[in-house]
Amino acid sequence: MLVGYLIFFLIWLLLTAFGTFMGYGLFPNAPIFTTGAIACLVAWVLAIIVAILRSVTKDEINTQKLSSGTADYSAYPGDVANHTVGETDIGGRLIFFPESLVFHPLPSDPPQQDWIIPYKDIADVRQGHGVNKINIESKNNTVDSFAIHNKDKWIHQIKKKAGIKEQPALPPPKKSQT
Repeated sequence: MLVGYLIFFLIWLLLTAFGTFMGYGLFPNAPIFTTGAIACLVAWVLAIIVAILRSVTKDEINTQKLSSGTADYSAYPGDVANHTVGETDIGGRLIFFPESLVFHPLPSDPPQQDWIIPYKDIADVRQGHGVNKINIESKNNTVDSFAIHNKDKWIHQIKKKAGIKEQPALPPPKKSQT
């Protein structure tokens, strides 16, 4: 989140400098303070518009590029989730990596391994039994169940990344008139 604010500030600063330079070039007789103040205000308005547009599209779950050789889980989009293994729920985070979906469990005793499935190995994703449950079926017919917030967005995004076509919703059954 801090990186987003720094990028926002950098863009605003560059727009202000560019506007000041262009304003001074177009109106050389105007005081540089006036040109700079107008450029600052215009850049601020443009930056606010970009921030509003970004907040509107922020609900999308996006895969970020791998920035280093190590798995920096905080650098990738994900959400708190529980992975159901047998009768046990394991807490952790379900995370979108560039090439695979990863469940990173919370530290525990004994330590748990990450659950990793490449998108190309996902056969289907559907709503599971329960309010926030999703089931991820692999091509080798194993099914893993996760409890996660915004399950519909997760189902949609996983299907998109795995190249699974969405099935159109069935219309509600017609009521018989008696």
